[in-house]
Amino acid sequence: MPFTASQIDEVQPTTDGPRGRVYDVELPYRRLGRCRMSDAVAALIGTERADVAVALSSYEERNGKHGTASELLGSGVNLGVEDAR
Repeated sequence: MPFTASQIDEVQPTTDGPRGRVYDVELPYRRLGRCRMSDAVAALIGTERADVAVALSSYEERNGKHGTASELLGSGVNLGVEDAR
């Protein structure tokens, strides 16, 4: 399933939180997953919700729908340079 910008919300950074960008991802049945990327990867992919949706869809193409959903609901998806389009 390709992800859309309406499913993505950026989490506001906290001073003691992780570095980089963190996003909540809305999944079916009102479940919420999490993905993140470093500042360096964000510079390549972009930080707009549509950019993150495209990168997450690329990740899903490589890792499969069920694997991606499991990662999103578990420890979270770490987007990398290979997810840039």
